[in-house]
Amino acid sequence: MISTQIPKSMIKRTSVFYTLGEGVIVSADIESKSRPGLTHYTRIVLDPLTLKTVKATCDCEGYTFKHKCWHIETLKQLLNDAKVKEEVEKVRSEMLREEEDIASWG
Repeated sequence: MISTQIPKSMIKRTSVFYTLGEGVIVSADIESKSRPGLTHYTRIVLDPLTLKTVKATCDCEGYTFKHKCWHIETLKQLLNDAKVKEEVEKVRSEMLREEEDIASWG
């Protein structure tokens, strides 16, 4: 069972950005529970209109073999953090403005 507690000390870095081809991306380096010192790059892609998860990946062994891991669940929980929500909304707005600008080129 995946813990509902976010182990803040295990989240080493977070980043929120966008790519026009994918959407809003929230990524993090999350430390391994079984091998301290080893971090896994975890990434969630959100649809820019609905902010629903459309894709999630992690470079850990669990995700590689089962397409499921606690790192992704931890990152999904982190999306509920007020600071992360604010950053997601800021990036989303920037992305939508950029797409509107491109569409206006004709």
